[in-house]
Amino acid sequence: MKRHPYEWRLWLRTRLPWFLINLGFADKGNDCQNVNAQHKWYNINNESSGCYYCKVVVNGKKWNK
Repeated sequence: MKRHPYEWRLWLRTRLPWFLINLGFADKGNDCQNVNAQHKWYNINNESSGCYYCKVVVNGKKWNK
């Protein structure tokens, strides 16, 4: 199975202190679809879904599927 192109960023984001992430280290990618990869959704506010790997946010419960 091919690894996700933004996987290393997610790995870094789970290990770096927040102040480094806020400074731009290990920022999320722009859009997974631009690099032919799948989104991995999470619940933002029980109405919207955000991607762990990129900055895409959509309405709906895609994380629940």
